[in-house]
Amino acid sequence: MAQALLDSFEEKGLSCPFIAERSGSVIVASSGESMKSEITQMTTVIFETIGAVGDIDIDQIEILADAKCLVLALDRKNLLGSLFDQSEGLVLGDVWSTLQELREQSSGVAVAEKEKVEKELKEIPEEKPSAVPEEKPEEKPEEKPKVKIDASILDTMKDSMKDYLGDFTDRIFKNQLKAQRIKTEEFYDADARRLIFALGKAAGMIIGPSKGHKMTNRLLELLK
Repeated sequence: MAQALLDSFEEKGLSCPFIAERSGSVIVASSGESMKSEITQMTTVIFETIGAVGDIDIDQIEILADAKCLVLALDRKNLLGSLFDQSEGLVLGDVWSTLQELREQSSGVAVAEKEKVEKELKEIPEEKPSAVPEEKPEEKPEEKPKVKIDASILDTMKDSMKDYLGDFTDRIFKNQLKAQRIKTEEFYDADARRLIFALGKAAGMIIGPSKGHKMTNRLLELLK
């Protein structure tokens, strides 16, 4: 439904409209699918930048260059944007007006989709449990012992990340520590590896997957 909505607004004249959520999900009008990767990286940088600024409400952003222009309407959960060519007949107020209309309708679409999913879940009949023949319990493979490591390695990891992420390092590092539920007082090798791969994935959204992969490998080297 969101894809169809974006396509309909593009037909109204809103060039390359898109919707991006803080979770990383991005939906682009059909004509802009080839630029989806670039738009995803751009919106990730914008969300991270706003988060780094702190408790300042930013609800509109305009980036007007000689050739290309970008307008963004933001709230705490997502942003809606339009990417278009600079032209003499461009009326920026018309773009904002159409984008606001898209925001209002997209909110209605999100509510309708949620209600539809909830309705479908209610209509699914409950399956009666069938008799299952008794099986012998499988022998669990022997678990490898946990290897505890010094949490001071986290500072070394963050220093290494600065070569790739610069000013974004602190924000991304704190976000992933929280997301991966890392406990510095009980820090194990498995925790470090899980964190490193999460950091590499988050970094890839900003600096590109190739550099994100290189950063991941450098951090893994610290565990050897």
